[in-house]
Amino acid sequence: MKYDVVVVGAGTAGLVSAALLAHQGKRVALVEKHPYLGGRAMEHRHEGHQIGLGSHLVEDPGDSLTRVCELIGVPMEHSKQSDSMPFWDNGRWAPIQEHYSGQAKVGLKRCIQALTDMSYDDIDRLDHLSMREWMARHTNEEGAYLVWEAISILEQITDKWYDHSASENLYVRKMHYEMRRTAGYSFWPMGGWEKLWKDIAARFEQLGGTVMLSTKVDRIRIENGAVTGVDIRSSDTPKGGAGEVIEADQVVVNAPVWDLLRLFDDGALPFNLRQRIEMLADNRNKACWIGYWIAAKEPVIAMSEREMASFQSSPRTGLGGFTLNFTGYDPSVSPSGEYLTCAGVAFDATERYADKDWIDRKFHEFWLDIEDMMPAAKGALWKKPHLVTTYGVINKPGLVGAVRPDAEVREIEGLYLTGDTTRSRGIGIDKAARSAITTSEVVLGRRLAHFDGTVRY
Repeated sequence: MKYDVVVVGAGTAGLVSAALLAHQGKRVALVEKHPYLGGRAMEHRHEGHQIGLGSHLVEDPGDSLTRVCELIGVPMEHSKQSDSMPFWDNGRWAPIQEHYSGQAKVGLKRCIQALTDMSYDDIDRLDHLSMREWMARHTNEEGAYLVWEAISILEQITDKWYDHSASENLYVRKMHYEMRRTAGYSFWPMGGWEKLWKDIAARFEQLGGTVMLSTKVDRIRIENGAVTGVDIRSSDTPKGGAGEVIEADQVVVNAPVWDLLRLFDDGALPFNLRQRIEMLADNRNKACWIGYWIAAKEPVIAMSEREMASFQSSPRTGLGGFTLNFTGYDPSVSPSGEYLTCAGVAFDATERYADKDWIDRKFHEFWLDIEDMMPAAKGALWKKPHLVTTYGVINKPGLVGAVRPDAEVREIEGLYLTGDTTRSRGIGIDKAARSAITTSEVVLGRRLAHFDGTVRY
């Protein structure tokens, strides 16, 4: 089999890259080891509710995944926007606005003005700073820091609420203030992620692409400094049997950094790239959280059904986190008369990654915290715990921006990387889609006119 491009991995970035390249006339094979689409943004039905590996809204202000869907002809309807942001402090929920009145509001306005005056190139030079350090150049008001840090708890899943990357978060704030005139724009794709991924895959196949699910890439072939294809093995391949080879002069890899090295022979990747991948892939650099999916007969919320609620420290766990009621955004995710909420707390994986006793204890403590913070949870129809250790590389100072792998592996002809653990900006699904646009343009060797005027990285 011979293709122009093989895309490895059908997560957000893989789907978007494959669809864009097929739309531009490339013959593309999309290879995914799992039987489902979406990668870390996959979904499935549980007790009639639509749940996934994690808690995913999308923060696309209209110029990344939304514009991709417009170009390839896949309808995507935005839900109504979040309508409130409660923050837990001193044993109660209150609107975040309570924390930045008076001088704090003046200080926040100075930060917004300074951010407005900055270019995106200026933001790229802040990879070494925390957001608090940058804001301290313009205000000393804790209330001003709190409003953006509370948003960052929701967006970036950083284990320490005061250690959010300046460049990552300011990039998002600037983009949303300029395009949506708000600090953050979040929505749910009506019908859910599984439907959207299937719609994109179907359109990709209409464009001549080939989707191979339950097919593992054993190795990316590199000969004389250039890509020649991939070795694959499907779920139907007999144990010990020979796999197949897909020939291609270009390969786009949509795999998180912790899965990258297994795709290559030892010594195949350049030394400096391998060193960066190994550093980023260390368990201590993964964003992790423990959480619960909660189904109930009434909304399990702080204040409103489409809120985005956060806290720096829940009463017993001492960990910061979030809560989202997905049925408030899209009633189709739940059976009639039931509501689905996701709540989670982030933790530092340095010592806790494999400490089962600690994790079990935090699950117990967090459920008690949920019942205190959102009493409707006491009447839950069911609760489903989840442990997320693959959300992404944590967005701390020094772990973002240019330290991450770029879209093009320049030392190997025809090899490209994409996804939210590569050099990209944004949040979650939006970040992955934005990375895919960049990678597709690098593969094509030209900018795509449909994305003129958009914010890219």
